[in-house]
Amino acid sequence: MTLFWIILIVSVASLIKGISGFGFALVSLPPLLIWYSPAEIIPVLVICNFISSTIIILQKKDKNLVPPKVKPLIVTGAVFTLLGVLILKNANEEHLIHIISMIFIALTGLSFFISKSPVNYPGVTYPIVGAVVGLLTGSTSVSGPPLTIFLNSAKINNQEFREIFSWFNITTSIVAIIGYFIADLITMESLKLVLLFFPLIYIGTYIGKRLNNKIPSNIFKNSTLVLTLISCVFLLFK
Repeated sequence: MTLFWIILIVSVASLIKGISGFGFALVSLPPLLIWYSPAEIIPVLVICNFISSTIIILQKKDKNLVPPKVKPLIVTGAVFTLLGVLILKNANEEHLIHIISMIFIALTGLSFFISKSPVNYPGVTYPIVGAVVGLLTGSTSVSGPPLTIFLNSAKINNQEFREIFSWFNITTSIVAIIGYFIADLITMESLKLVLLFFPLIYIGTYIGKRLNNKIPSNIFKNSTLVLTLISCVFLLFK
C-alpha cells in the first residue's frame, strides 16, 4: 500500500511538472517525507530534476536564450547549492522537516499574491536571488517557486524562462549531486528510487504537456497550491 501511494504522489507531481514546467519537488516532497527522511528523499528528487531538465536542454534551440544579465544568477546558485548540501547533511531531521514545511507554506502563500506587473531589477539582484534559490535547492531540492516568481516579474519571456530554468536546474543539480556523493547521502536505495521514479516522470510529463492547453491556468495553479499547502501543514503538525 505504501508503494501505491508513493507511485501516485510521484505520478501526480510529474503530471504537474508536465503542465506547468516545474513543481515536481514542491508537490512530491511534503507527502514523501511521511515515509522518508529529508536526507533520503531530497537527493533522489534532485537527480530526477537533473534528468528532466537535461531532456529539455537537449532539445534543439535556434539561439542562446539565456540573457547575459541572468548568468550570475546561475553561477551563484551553483555555489550556494553546496551550502544547502551541508545544511541537509548536518541539520536535525525533525527540525529540517518543520523548516521545509514552513518555507513551503510561505512560498505557496506568496504565489497566491504574486504581482503580474513586470519589474526592471538592477543587475545586483540576479546573483542574490541565485544564492537564495541555490541554498534552497541543495537543502530542500526545491527551486521552482522562488525562481518562477522572480523570473515572471523580471520581464523574462516564456522561451527564455524555460531555458533559464533548465540551465539553473542542471547546474545546481550537478553541484548538489556531487556534494551528496561526497557527503554519503546517495546510496543504492537512492538509485533504486531514481529508477522507479524515472518512467513515472517521463510518462507524467508527456501527458501533462498534452493537457497544458486544456486546463484553465488559474484553476490548475490554485489547485496545485492548495494541495501543496495542505501537505505542508500536515507535515508541520504530524
